[in-house]
Amino acid sequence: QNSHPHLLRINQDVVIIIDADVIIRNMQHFLFSLFITAAAASDAASPSPSRAFYRPHDYDIVREEVLYEGWRKVIRRTVQSPKLTKHIEFDVIDQTHSTGGAVIIFAWNSTSKSATIIREYMPGCHRVLGGLAAGLVEEKHGGSEEAAARHELEEECHLAGGTWYRLIDDGVSVPMDKYVQTEIVPYLVVDPHHVPNPRPIDDEEDIEIVSDVSAEEIMQMVKKGDMNLVGGWGALLALVKLRELGEIE
Repeated sequence: QNSHPHLLRINQDVVIIIDADVIIRNMQHFLFSLFITAAAASDAASPSPSRAFYRPHDYDIVREEVLYEGWRKVIRRTVQSPKLTKHIEFDVIDQTHSTGGAVIIFAWNSTSKSATIIREYMPGCHRVLGGLAAGLVEEKHGGSEEAAARHELEEECHLAGGTWYRLIDDGVSVPMDKYVQTEIVPYLVVDPHHVPNPRPIDDEEDIEIVSDVSAEEIMQMVKKGDMNLVGGWGALLALVKLRELGEIE
């Protein structure tokens, strides 16, 4: 028996001082720490709404009118904003022949530690720039993004096979631009082989295949503006994946 409520006697020589208030406070701190740790783990497991790839909104499309239609089409989209009393009009670009967006492919050789890219005339900026194999997902691809990517790689880089990596989450595609409907899926392919008789390219395409491009040279092209925005984005995602795979430092 203890004559003091805060003393616990083990034997004649050992006495432990117990303060109930201190024990309660320590337990409270411990439980709070567990809560913070669990909350952090939950945040890491699922992205916060501000980082989600789709956010619910209250913008309503009132009407759409096709102003021009060729290989691409210009759509006049009228939208009702939840914050404004008037309608807002936007000119939106869409692909006429696409059924499922577009793809872009970064090809890598693990033996030479180098990429195969393309160089072509880009009519929008009226410049010849470096880039990656890319194209639309069309009916002939059966709606498959990977099938489209494999076709485009063969057509534009004369490569096939290899080990393929989707560079964004499954089920996700990324809008090309604020005013463009097309959404893109980027791929990395490691160690594709040469195709002696590849699929033909489109009639308007004039493409130069550039092999043995190092990761350092890719970075310089992106920094110096020798790739368009989409090509540079796809290349940077591929370099991140290659670093994860131990292909580059």
